[in-house]
Amino acid sequence: MPRPVALHHALYLGACLSFSPAFAGQDEANAALTDILFDMDLENVSYALRSDGFVDILFGAAVPEPAYLAAVQRMRDHPDIPGVLAGRGKTNYCPLP
Repeated sequence: MPRPVALHHALYLGACLSFSPAFAGQDEANAALTDILFDMDLENVSYALRSDGFVDILFGAAVPEPAYLAAVQRMRDHPDIPGVLAGRGKTNYCPLP
């Protein structure tokens, strides 16, 4: 089984994402993931993409349960994301007002 890519990304309020996937499958998965997160206005996450496009993602403690469940379902339903491992952290990944 492939190991997760060593690069972990946290989305911060007002931050601009910069990510250069190195393997086939990551471009599509990265685009799909960021579209979902931005569409749902979810910035309190940390994620890594495996070389095959599999998403390993943690949501911050302040993300409401319904938003967490909806985001995970959207990722699992997306044809460009081959798999999702999701969880909820006990802390937050960006400063909250």
